[in-house]
Amino acid sequence: MLDVRGLKKVYEGRQRQVEAVRDLTFTIESGDLVCLVGPSGCGKTTLLKCMSGLLAPTAGEVRLDGVPVTGPPPGMAVVFQEYGRSLFPWMNVRDNVELPLKQKKVAKAERRRLVDEALAAVGLADAHTAYPWQLSGGMQQRVAIARAVAYQPKVLLMDEPFAAVDAQTRADLEDLIRDLWRKLGVTVLFVTHDIDEAVYLGQKVIILSSSPTVVREQLTIDLPDERDQLHTRALPRFTELRGHVYEQIQAAKRGAGTVDEAVCAAEGADDKAVVGS
Repeated sequence: MLDVRGLKKVYEGRQRQVEAVRDLTFTIESGDLVCLVGPSGCGKTTLLKCMSGLLAPTAGEVRLDGVPVTGPPPGMAVVFQEYGRSLFPWMNVRDNVELPLKQKKVAKAERRRLVDEALAAVGLADAHTAYPWQLSGGMQQRVAIARAVAYQPKVLLMDEPFAAVDAQTRADLEDLIRDLWRKLGVTVLFVTHDIDEAVYLGQKVIILSSSPTVVREQLTIDLPDERDQLHTRALPRFTELRGHVYEQIQAAKRGAGTVDEAVCAAEGADDKAVVGS
């Protein structure tokens, strides 16, 4: 479903170049839930923007279902970390979720059905008339997820979507994503800094090196398909997998030295450009 081949991204800075992503190659099969982890500043957000067509790579390519990604593809939805910037405060919950469907020119009756189903799926059926500023952070992120679900994407990209919520809400949202993934059969690439979250959510964890980034390891998560926050995290195998991922990230940090702050600055500049557009 997703094929990343030789992806490279170089940012042009003041009198120098910053190689954020050097040579990334990996494949995600249809219906998989894959988590992506790596040291801070290693280019995870850069990679996601290239995969979603929001940023043009310097070299290499991304293919969605065999078709090269040259701009935001119709079969893909993205959920960002800063949900507050992706929701329109003057629109109520229903209108926020419905907006991409209007742009997609979906018929009114079908839009109503898709929005109702999406809001019910994320537990917000009774909050459809509320405005984002009236909701908690966790509920706002559920609105963003509902908007992505209503769009009926083949692929769902998630860029650290739970980083700004409290631990209890984060656990609830993690279980929500696994539940939606099983019900909808959508392919999910989930970027996170949280090692425990990556091991809990994913069928596979892709571990990236420090910048300039390459794939360090693709780790299969051989935990039971049925997972819950209490019992799964208490399994000895969960602890082993978590420890392995942690060791790999620490080794990546030692191998590449200090993370290049210019990459972080460049990614931040791109964030502002995307929001401004």
